[in-house]
Amino acid sequence: MKKLYIIGAGGWGREVLILLRDHVDCGTAWDIAGFLDTRPHMLDGIDCGARITGDPLTHQPQADDLFVCAIGLPNGRQSFAQPILDKGGHFLTLHDAPLGWISVRVQIGQGAILSHRVQVSPDVQIGDFANIHSASILSHDVRIGNYAQISAMVFIGGGAQIGNKAIVYPHATITPGIKIGEGATVGAGAVVIKDVPPGATVFGNPAKVIF
Repeated sequence: MKKLYIIGAGGWGREVLILLRDHVDCGTAWDIAGFLDTRPHMLDGIDCGARITGDPLTHQPQADDLFVCAIGLPNGRQSFAQPILDKGGHFLTLHDAPLGWISVRVQIGQGAILSHRVQVSPDVQIGDFANIHSASILSHDVRIGNYAQISAMVFIGGGAQIGNKAIVYPHATITPGIKIGEGATVGAGAVVIKDVPPGATVFGNPAKVIF
């Protein structure tokens, strides 16, 4: 039986804990060993049924260890996942198809997390360590980059591309064929009808660059 560690005991980490407990492999392929967090007091006053067992920066992966990186922002997610990868650790790709819908010819990278009720159409590619939150819809041929963050209730139209480490906030609509550049940010409720340059922040309907 593998031991599964959750990196990050913040709000997203505790949501991921619930996703893991609902997963069909919990208790059969792996058991939840606890959290790894650099903040040892993060769970003080919170009884979530799991505890912080160590620091992700100093943890030495064992042969029976698995990991999930539940850090919300892309740069932070990479900074805590990479040391585990460098030491030979393996990350679980987390999704539960019965609680969502994943079509055919879908590629999902290592360490990616798909929350409940995510719908993924045919021929979609989801990068390593991408996070896709509840009730988001990915249309056919969408490309999601490594470490990208897709928040809840986002619609991404057919053929759209979301760059590495880009963040799309809740209720945003990315129209078909649009390209969101690496490290760009799409604000909550934005309707994106033009490509977004790398590193830019857009907001509004139609979305306009504000930073």
